[in-house]
Amino acid sequence: MKLETEISAVLYEKMKVFIKANPKWTRDSFMSSSLANFLFQNGCEDETVKEKFVKDLF
Repeated sequence: MKLETEISAVLYEKMKVFIKANPKWTRDSFMSSSLANFLFQNGCEDETVKEKFVKDLF
């Protein structure tokens, strides 16, 4: 699945800085983790989202 969205320049730059400093992360893994984090913290009870959230904590 492909997702396209616009984000502020500040968020985009901070994401690039984070990814450059953490080579195990890619833009896709960063966005996936961010979305799972948002969904979980806002009440999503889907098991896949929960697993992604917990996995990315460690």
